[in-house]
Amino acid sequence: MKKLILLLTIMLPRFVDAQFVAPAASPEATNTTVAGYTELSIHYYRPNVRGRVIFGELLPWNEVWRAGANDNTILSFDGPVSIGKDTIDKGDYSLYLIPSDKGAWTWILNRATDNWGTRGYSQSRDVVRFQASPTRLPERIETLEYRWMNVSPQRADLVLEWEWYRLVLPIALPTNDQVADRAALNLNPADDPKEYYEVARYYLDNGLNLKKAKAWMDRWAAADKEQFGRTRYQAIIEYKLGNVAKGKRLMQRSLDLAREAGNDHYVRMNEQSLKDWTRDVTELPADTLLARSIRYHDPEGVWNTQPHLLQLAESRPNGSVRHTRLGLYPHTGEFDLQQIRGKDKIQLRFLNNTYSFSHQGRTEIADSVRERFRLTEEGTRWVRDYYTYLFGLPMKLRDAGTLIQPTVHRVWYDDQEMLELEVHYTPEKGKDIWFFYFHPETYALSGYAFYHEQDGPGTGEYILLEGEVSVGKMILPAERHWYATKNRLYLGTDEIIN
Repeated sequence: MKKLILLLTIMLPRFVDAQFVAPAASPEATNTTVAGYTELSIHYYRPNVRGRVIFGELLPWNEVWRAGANDNTILSFDGPVSIGKDTIDKGDYSLYLIPSDKGAWTWILNRATDNWGTRGYSQSRDVVRFQASPTRLPERIETLEYRWMNVSPQRADLVLEWEWYRLVLPIALPTNDQVADRAALNLNPADDPKEYYEVARYYLDNGLNLKKAKAWMDRWAAADKEQFGRTRYQAIIEYKLGNVAKGKRLMQRSLDLAREAGNDHYVRMNEQSLKDWTRDVTELPADTLLARSIRYHDPEGVWNTQPHLLQLAESRPNGSVRHTRLGLYPHTGEFDLQQIRGKDKIQLRFLNNTYSFSHQGRTEIADSVRERFRLTEEGTRWVRDYYTYLFGLPMKLRDAGTLIQPTVHRVWYDDQEMLELEVHYTPEKGKDIWFFYFHPETYALSGYAFYHEQDGPGTGEYILLEGEVSVGKMILPAERHWYATKNRLYLGTDEIIN
């Protein structure tokens, strides 16, 4: 008993001295990522909404905010980065934000990192200010969060989400120059031939100089044995450089090696690549192919003789949908568009040689609204030509200034065998290069792609067509699904809902 009393006597002061600590209202958080050779980190405190109106009330518009709670929010880089046009040295920076109810918000990086929020903040110590437009979120975010998103060797987006808003701070990295410098320093010669392959892949995967990629890949091939994976990318480099025969030969060799190794994944990829690279000349004249397709879509030749009414639903990846009513008059060049974009109702017209525009039913329109929706004669003409061209295909390929290339190729498009028609335009019509894809039996238009002449192949967009709908006496594609060619990024869908 005496031992127990002694033990309690020894422990008692510890209980007496202990203090109650409530959970933090705005707990600390750190989010770190590596992009390229650079480590990026943000350390911050995470407040909650707690039923309050944050932006515009708790945090007044157009005032500097500490971009978090408590101590400074700290943004750190262990190498140089760029934000907008400004290059920033490695180090730690406090992060501030000026929210605005009218237009862009302003990110601020500041040298002072030991302040409590905005106490002691001085604009004279700003390193950079960068404007970014916020996005309204579909649901409220209770707890402030910073995330690193869209991370690649060349960039990373710091994304803030809180309450009803998302804001992005894009950060660019000098990784391409760093790769070139390290390769020149360390690969003459390389300790391991695979290092030649790795730098070649970096150049290929990141859209850099393909001739340099080939030079590095050639050094790998000269110093190492064949391997199905590396040989595949050697083939891709050759093919992209225009060495089609060599590219196909190397891809076939990669396929053979993959089969020998029992690697079904590379077998499938290589077989698909060889399909995609198939481009066989047909005996079908281009004019005949176009005539047959027009006969399929417009059997009675009404496109250029009658007005056409279309109802469209134009959806975009952010969940928004534009509802559009189109009146097209190809035979006169007239045009009538009524469009609902969220809460905005737009009307554009060119009737009886007169252009007119309205917003929310009013023709007296503020300059900012006029500019935002392109409510001008020039903007109306552009919108008219855009819709008339897209929904008039393939009939629009008969227009003056259209240069149909004479050779039709049999190709694979969207994993289907198609007939490909290449189309150029006279300078006054445009500098884009277009490719149209037709079903080899029905000659229905099944898709198309284009790139800007100055950007070259592998850029631009491609469009997959799905379903059919009757518009008057014509048969038109029901849905158009748009993608960016370079990264296959989905851009949206246009659907005829007549």
